[in-house]
Amino acid sequence: MTELQTMRDVLTVDEVAEYLRVSRATVCRWCAKGTLPAFKIGKGWRVQRRDLEGYVRGGREREVSAQAE
Repeated sequence: MTELQTMRDVLTVDEVAEYLRVSRATVCRWCAKGTLPAFKIGKGWRVQRRDLEGYVRGGREREVSAQAE
């Protein structure tokens, strides 16, 4: 894996917010609460792409199980 590929696998709060179509503040709140797995570099949060994909899949699984009840 090249360094460029690794950098593409780490997303900023703005990139996550744009992808999920939520506000930047919402993503920061999720990161701070641990709802969305993230880590800090300096003062800014970063999210690994695989963690974001897992978060999205987990949300879909929660919706399906809630509808089944």
